[in-house]
Amino acid sequence: MKERVGKEAKFLITALITVLVAGLVLVTILFCTKKLEKEMRSQLEQNLMDVANQNVIALQNHIHSNELLLEGLTSELMEDEDQTQSVMQYQNFVEKYGLKRLGYCRPDGMTVSTDGAEADLSQREFFKRGMEGKYTISGVLQDKMSEEHGNVTVMSMPMKDDSGDVQGVVCMTYDSDDFNEALQMQSFEGQGYSFAVNEDGEIMVSMGNEELELAQNFSEILEKRPENRDILQTLQEKIKNEENISGTMFLAKEECFYATPVPLMDGEVTWYMFTVVPKDYFNQRFATIRKELYRMDSLVILFIMVGVLFVVRIFGKQHKETMRLAYTDPLTGGANYAQFCLVVDGMRNRQGYLISMDVQNFSNINIAAGRAAGDSMIMSIWEVLKDAIGTNEMAARVREDQFALFMVESDEQKLLERTEAISDKIHALAKQIQVPGVYLHYGIYALRENESVEDGYVKAKTACDFVNGDRAKHYVFFREINHDELLEEQKLEEGFDEALAEREFEVWYQPKYSANGEQIVGSEALVRWRDKDGNLISPGRFIPLFEKNGMIARLDEYMFRSVCRQQVAWLRQGYQIMPVSVNLSRASLYYSDLVEKYENILKEYQLDARYIQIEVTESAMEGKADILKVLGRFREMGVHILMDDFGTGYSSLAILSMRCFDTLKLDKSLIDHIGEENGETLLYHVICMGQQLGLHITAEGVENTMQLKYLQKLNCDDIQGFLFARPMPASQFETLMST
Repeated sequence: MKERVGKEAKFLITALITVLVAGLVLVTILFCTKKLEKEMRSQLEQNLMDVANQNVIALQNHIHSNELLLEGLTSELMEDEDQTQSVMQYQNFVEKYGLKRLGYCRPDGMTVSTDGAEADLSQREFFKRGMEGKYTISGVLQDKMSEEHGNVTVMSMPMKDDSGDVQGVVCMTYDSDDFNEALQMQSFEGQGYSFAVNEDGEIMVSMGNEELELAQNFSEILEKRPENRDILQTLQEKIKNEENISGTMFLAKEECFYATPVPLMDGEVTWYMFTVVPKDYFNQRFATIRKELYRMDSLVILFIMVGVLFVVRIFGKQHKETMRLAYTDPLTGGANYAQFCLVVDGMRNRQGYLISMDVQNFSNINIAAGRAAGDSMIMSIWEVLKDAIGTNEMAARVREDQFALFMVESDEQKLLERTEAISDKIHALAKQIQVPGVYLHYGIYALRENESVEDGYVKAKTACDFVNGDRAKHYVFFREINHDELLEEQKLEEGFDEALAEREFEVWYQPKYSANGEQIVGSEALVRWRDKDGNLISPGRFIPLFEKNGMIARLDEYMFRSVCRQQVAWLRQGYQIMPVSVNLSRASLYYSDLVEKYENILKEYQLDARYIQIEVTESAMEGKADILKVLGRFREMGVHILMDDFGTGYSSLAILSMRCFDTLKLDKSLIDHIGEENGETLLYHVICMGQQLGLHITAEGVENTMQLKYLQKLNCDDIQGFLFARPMPASQFETLMST
């Protein structure tokens, strides 16, 4: 009996222990299951946030690029006297940038557009905000300027005069479908979607959901998705009350919403981006593991090891899928920037070069061959880069036509040879689709061992931005950048607009004398920048910068206008004025309306064209037939053209035969060789050829009497140089004229 009781007690104890162990294992499994679900959900939610942020960046970049386009256009229109007429000339602009139309709204709301339509838009909100001096991008509007009355989206900007008063509103109108299509991005394997609303709850953009493309505002979303009514009403109220919803996730009945404010147009406009993924997307990821784990509960003791291994396997697969979504470029299928940083940061040997590669003029492909060809080109570039990288190296697409590379090389020359090979292959790809002008810029930075990849890539990107337009050198190393110079350039760029408005740029004059040195026959206008403290900034510091960033064209026009104004003032004061030559940069010559603009300035001041001359450098004309036509039109106006710096290029003789100018200005480098047999022989023949072609000859950079006597011997017409006079302010030149 005792033995039986003992056995029963032992059995009960064993059973109890077994139950306890089984229960403990079961609880452990359930606890682990919940923890795994929480971790996986956290990672998927993080992925949702990453996708949302990418959508926000894509939206901001798209709006900002269009904002810059509109800002530049508004500045151009502001220069014209009659914007109503001027806007009609931008039809090519409309076609080039995929607009429906471009319009100018007068202060009374009457609007004229590039397609010839007129309408009263005074009741449109974007017009009202524009007249208040605010940037605006509208919701989906019914087109009042077209008989079809389709849906349009309007981006507008106030046109302000120098005093800041609004003179009208310039607006770019997009077909709403085209505007929306330009921002389409797939997320979560096509199951997710996004939409952006403005402060009034109007839907501005919808990505990946055909139902919402037909909705106008929150109210219509409520009708289409009644199951999300509560959460959408909450979001609508928070936006209306201007509550902070940045980085907030909201869980509805069937969907998860991630909300992000999107400041646009210098903070004048705020949209709210909502990235949405169905809860089923999350649940599908957990269904398999949950089913398997719960099935193992009944066989917990026998299959505990199998269960653990299975859990690990399923978790690994889910983690891998999450990583794929977060770290893969959707177009190339290769690494994105996040994966690039992660992989390179994790390398044992990080002694290599970070390279920022930018495809210049890539938009030419989309314009000439279409977006599909552009996407195909991106994928082809990616294949070239994959073939170019080796072991312990990395490549990724950062965005659009920008790529990041990490290369390991023993010296810089071998690295440059590899980048040159990449350039050759990509240039060949562009030739295959007959799109010229596509080439590469590289910014290169030698990564330090303990430095983060993100910090290093910023430096590589900065170096890439320093590559100038000279295609002979398409790369810049970060160490080559003068950082004090970089800060100084930023300061000069930021002060440019104010300097123009405050007329800090001064016109200085360097006289030109007859060959005998007895009479002033003209002068050259030279720019000087006097800052607010009264200090002069050397042209050598700002002219190359403004040539690089495109600001030089505005400075050229400022100088031309200033010289015309001064010439008229001297005429009215009774001075016997002489021609003044104004320099015209290469960048200015590329503007299609250049001649008309300068002709209008002459008419505005009622100045005879014989009192103004234009100087063009020899290098600006090389291989540019269109520029020859521009110079020809100037000559038809009666403006004399001077070929400046003649003799510094490799095509001087070819340019002589073009007959598109009236005066040769011999560069100082030729004058400096007077006294040397070879130099004098060359100068003699150059002057003889010019005279035989009927050209006026001016020698610049003359500094001593020996040079003067030799030039007099060759019957040179004019002399310019320090021997007679240095550049001087207008007041000093005025005194010189009166003597």
